[in-house]
Amino acid sequence: MWKWTQSAAFSNRVEHYQLHGLHFQHIMLCPRRAWMYLHNINFAQWYERVNVGLVKHESSYQRDHSVVGLIGISPDRLDWNNRIVYENKGSSGARRAATMQTLFYAVMLSIATQEEWQAVVHILSTHKERTIELTPKNLQELWDASTQLVTLAKQHDVPDVKRIPLCDKCALCQFCGHD
Repeated sequence: MWKWTQSAAFSNRVEHYQLHGLHFQHIMLCPRRAWMYLHNINFAQWYERVNVGLVKHESSYQRDHSVVGLIGISPDRLDWNNRIVYENKGSSGARRAATMQTLFYAVMLSIATQEEWQAVVHILSTHKERTIELTPKNLQELWDASTQLVTLAKQHDVPDVKRIPLCDKCALCQFCGHD
């Protein structure tokens, strides 16, 4: 039996604000990027780097069809028997972002099943895996990320952010003001 004192509040928050894994990835990358995604501003489909990444992602493995229909939870693979959620990433960059996205999936599955799930990030370029534990520290970071996302969801104005190295590779760079 898995327990987290924030389970009900977290689940309600996720449902109310329709949060999902990419929201938790984006908030770790950039608040402006997260704000845009929360407000349905997304031009990634027109960005060549994203399209190349999608082709690599799709050709590197076969998508797990058992995730179809899981609202807000769309990991790359699930091991239902061993309760492991996998998220595939092309490289080991953006570690915190990948951690929060995969942790989100594991927590939501743990809440739904009342059994603890394990989160694993699979790095496609190196064929290595990184396990993320559902520790109190990680759960607090996930809770804090959800709080930030709620604040951004309620915010009408685009948040001020400083230019960071990720800006040059961001699919939203032409629309965010740091291009």
